[in-house]
Amino acid sequence: MTDEELIAYFEHAKLPETLRLDRATTQYNVQQAVSTNLETLRASTTDHRCRHRLKRIAYAMENPYNGPEIPRF
Repeated sequence: MTDEELIAYFEHAKLPETLRLDRATTQYNVQQAVSTNLETLRASTTDHRCRHRLKRIAYAMENPYNGPEIPRF
């Protein structure tokens, strides 16, 4: 996805409160995380971390993780 596609995707997406990204990662305050990363994306085109985070959130919204959690000892 290009930067413009990511921005357009999240402008119209209904964001949940929390989102399970993968087995080890849960994103809390999804709306705040998305808005912060979108601001960073607009401000700096050389920062690839915000683009990666937004892509992970978009993928998790389309394909929710439903596997096992990491066992706690």
